[in-house]
Formats: sequence, structure tokens, C-alpha cells
Amino acid sequence: MKIYTKTGDKGQTSLLGGTRTSKADLRVWAYGTIDEFNSSIGFAKSLSKEKDVISAINYIQKSLFEVAAELASLGCESYKERINNDYVVCLENLIDKLYESIPSFKGFILPGGCTVSGALDVARTKIRCAERYIVELEESYTINQYLLKYVNRLSDAVYALARYEDYVNIKKAVIDRVKNNASGRFNREIAEILTKHCIDKANEINVKVVICISDNSGNPIIIERMDNALLASVDIAQRKAYTAIAFKTPTEKLHDESKPDGQLYGINNLDNVITFGGGVPLFFHDKLLGAIGVSGGTVEEDMSVCYYGYKIFKEMICNGAE
Repeated sequence: MKIYTKTGDKGQTSLLGGTRTSKADLRVWAYGTIDEFNSSIGFAKSLSKEKDVISAINYIQKSLFEVAAELASLGCESYKERINNDYVVCLENLIDKLYESIPSFKGFILPGGCTVSGALDVARTKIRCAERYIVELEESYTINQYLLKYVNRLSDAVYALARYEDYVNIKKAVIDRVKNNASGRFNREIAEILTKHCIDKANEINVKVVICISDNSGNPIIIERMDNALLASVDIAQRKAYTAIAFKTPTEKLHDESKPDGQLYGINNLDNVITFGGGVPLFFHDKLLGAIGVSGGTVEEDMSVCYYGYKIFKEMICNGAE
């Protein structure tokens, strides 16, 4: 069976129903660009490993045949409206679901966060182009308003899919970093992530602190002093991290034990030991990886920053353990 017919050799093509027209007809540009979009989003689908993304793209691709058919029959006897409000609502539900599952963000996104999102962003430019052709067609034809809405939502849906893939990619990278540290060695990249979150928390409660992230031997990986934090806090933050590692417990839990009637009376006389809040050990599957030490505010403020970093670490661990 031959796939070529030679009927288009002179620049003519058939619309739906058999009407012949130039390949430069704006209707051909419109449904041809829909075909380009279908191929582009199909390529993105072939790269994705996310079942929800693949399922969403499958739905979109099937709907595109209806979109193209409607465009290819404009002005012909065979024309009928194929896209209705149900299509629009379905896409809106998909967009809402995707945005509920990813962190909120502001500003412009630089395309190419990962391979799949990059492919989706390219596909998005195709549907935007198709939309412009369809809007131009309104000058000559009556366009189904649900078709216009649906095509407009398609670009939003593809954008949401791309951002979801970016989020999944970032989340996986963090999980992999945590898993790679199961041997008991603490990765500097993880320490940098924790430090950044601790600084964000300190800024939120308006306190200037020093943050120390140590490995499981008590050696500092990162010591970050915020502007105007007390110089003495550099030493205290390190000692808090060291104490949390040495005793494998949050430093505030040593306070009562270090009193005259406590089981650890006298430990506060030991070098590098701190018996008030601001130091927390970090465990992975009962294996000590390191600790966070924070100093510069009140004990409560130090603990607030420290435990926020601990919370971020636990979220990373829980995700990585799945």
C-alpha cells in the first residue's frame, strides 16, 4: 500500500469533507499547527516516567483529533462543533490538580529545568501559535467559543505539566542525595540546603544567628554567620552541634540532666558541651549523620530555627525512605 497520493503535488490539499484548498489556507495553518503540537507533546510524553503526566497527555492528544477535525471543516458542509464545555472543565480540573501538588511560585520560569519540562515548554509554544491562527480565523469564520477556550486552556495545562515535572525532578534529586548519604557521610549539598532553610526561618522571626551543620564526627561542614550575628555565637553554634552528636540527643534535653540531681551532673563543665537548646542531631534510619547547631537569639529563637532545619531534614528523609 502506497502512502503517497500525489494529489498535493501542486500545493492543494483536502479539507474534511473533500473540499480542495491551498496548503497556504489559514485553516490548514491552524490544524497543521495543532498537528505539530500533538507531535511535540507526544515527544514529551515519551520522555516522562510520571503516570499522571502520561495519562494527561494521552487525553490531550486524543482531544486534539477533535480540535483538528473542527478546524479542518470550517466553512464546509461537514462542519460541526466538536469541542464543548466538558472539554474545558476537564482541562481546568487537571490544571487545578497539578497546582495543588506543587509548591507555589512567583515570577518567570526559565524553561529547561529538566528534559521533560523542556520538551513540554517547546510544545506549549506550538499550541500558542495554533491559538493565534485560530483567532485570526475569526475574521473570516464563526469560531466555536468553546474551541477557543479549550485551546487557551491547553497552553495553561501544558505549562502546569512542565512545572509538575520540574518539581518531581527537583524532589527526586534531593531524595537521591539523601539516599546517597545512608552510609553515614553527610553531603555538603544537603548541608547547604538545610543552612538556607535555617536562614529563611531566622529572617522570618527577625533574628541574626550563626548556623553550624556538622558531620557525624562533630566536624563542621558549614558554618554560616548572618550579618550582625554575635561573634560569640560562632563558637556556641559549633558546640551545640558537637553536643547533639556526642550525646545523640537535642541539647535542651541535657539541661535538667546536668543539674545537681540529674544523671549527667557536671557535664556542663566539659569542653565543647552545651546544655541548653539550639542543637539537634540528624538521624537516617537510626544512623547518626550529623547535627544542626544554632546560636544568636534567645534559647527559644535558636530552637525555633534549629527545629525548622530539623523539620526540613525529616521531610527529605521521609521522602527518600519511600
